[in-house]
Amino acid sequence: MALARSLRIVAIALRNFRRARLQASLAILAAVVGTGGVVVCTEYASAGRQKILDQLQRLGSNLVIVTPQQSRAVGGRARTGAIVTTLREPDYRAILAAVPEIDASSPTAVAVFRIRAGDLTKTTTIVGCTSQYFAMRNWPAQSGTLFDNAADRTARRVVLLGSIAARDLFGPLDPTGRRISINRVPFLVAGVLAERGQGLDAANEDAQVYLPLQTVMRRLMNVNYYTSVLFQIHSWQTMDPSAEAIADVLGRRHRFVSLNAPDFQVQNQRSLIETQLAAYRRLSFFLSWIAASTLMVASLGIFGVSWIGVGQRAKEIGACRAIGATGRDILAQFFVESIAGPALGCGVGIAVAWPVLRALDLRAQQPFLFSGRMTSGAPLFSILVYCASTIVCCWRAIRIDPSVALRSE
Repeated sequence: MALARSLRIVAIALRNFRRARLQASLAILAAVVGTGGVVVCTEYASAGRQKILDQLQRLGSNLVIVTPQQSRAVGGRARTGAIVTTLREPDYRAILAAVPEIDASSPTAVAVFRIRAGDLTKTTTIVGCTSQYFAMRNWPAQSGTLFDNAADRTARRVVLLGSIAARDLFGPLDPTGRRISINRVPFLVAGVLAERGQGLDAANEDAQVYLPLQTVMRRLMNVNYYTSVLFQIHSWQTMDPSAEAIADVLGRRHRFVSLNAPDFQVQNQRSLIETQLAAYRRLSFFLSWIAASTLMVASLGIFGVSWIGVGQRAKEIGACRAIGATGRDILAQFFVESIAGPALGCGVGIAVAWPVLRALDLRAQQPFLFSGRMTSGAPLFSILVYCASTIVCCWRAIRIDPSVALRSE
């Protein structure tokens, strides 16, 4: 008997919900905005965090990067953009001998050359490095094999192509074992590196070509200096002391070369990571406030619609109470009516959030995340907030005196 009474109350509530189309539409719209805003803001922040973590993973762990400064004093004046050639192999050997916390290292030599593969040509960045470079950067080969230390010692003419460079030169075919020419020098393609995307800097590593260090320095560039040197430090805790030790070694060796200012810079990956994570925390804070504000506005909208609806139906409430409806019946009926719209709006909000979030992530060039935990947690939390706002209105309904309600106009 109690079950039949409850089902009857639910049926009456849903029938009234369908009849009050304007009130139902406003409640659904408010729930769509509130739930969709929560899902979009939280998942967008999660995608931003994932993008940062992916970039840091590609960058490598515990790295200290030494690069020459891009300006020198010439004749007492600063010459901006001049090539600094003071970072050389004796400096590299001295750092390895003085800093025991270094686990791996790789100098690099970078230049821009024209590559030819059959009838296709492409101007791209050539990076000379040792075999340890790819292990430090957590960068495996997609096809073929990475070159080893022997290839570097003998200045072997082998290359590794980034995924974009391989696609531009050979299309969908696997270029492993094929031949290309760089600056009219023939090379054998040893493999193609796994796709990585754009890193923390503006360079797209997938569009670059990687060769053994000595091959680039001797056969292509004919130089005896490095563009940069990467050092992998043993632990995260020793990153700052190791960076200071490296700077101290270079400072002593270059004190007669650069009298006005250091001709090198030591970049600590730890400060870069902390800067990126701090930016993510600020982004998450603002997006959380936006999500909370959106949900609060939606809840106030639902509360206002329900409150006005209860006030306009005072005579109906009085009639129901006069013919035997209890306060619990009135409370249940108005609660079902008030929550039906937000419940439907939550589902629509999730459906709307998917394409909106997809478009935002695509525009921001970050991974698309639409987790089941958030798509179920956000509507549940939104429903709880909406329930709290509607219960207040329903409580107003059962407190209306039947005799007063029947006399109201």
